[in-house]
Amino acid sequence: MAKSKPNKPVKKETSKNARTQIRKMAIANSQKKGKVSSMEYWKGVKQEMAKVVWPTKKELGTFTAVVIGTCAVFALAFWAMDSAFLAALRAILGITLS
Repeated sequence: MAKSKPNKPVKKETSKNARTQIRKMAIANSQKKGKVSSMEYWKGVKQEMAKVVWPTKKELGTFTAVVIGTCAVFALAFWAMDSAFLAALRAILGITLS
């Protein structure tokens, strides 16, 4: 059996002009997509803000109470863990805090 050489991919030759034109078109397209006038931007902001559903006063009060309650629960939990670790260290190491 004779060993056959693996097929190499065939590269298409392109002229320098074609490559530079492709680069120029890519740059132009990328610049067009990113450019938005300030007037268009603020119109978009106004449209998006019109879609926002704001909470009612009752919902806002409920959400605020939930956040404050959750913060209080976590604060108490961290205080309890800190006190437990401090008590354990005092018992193990025999240290006192003045």
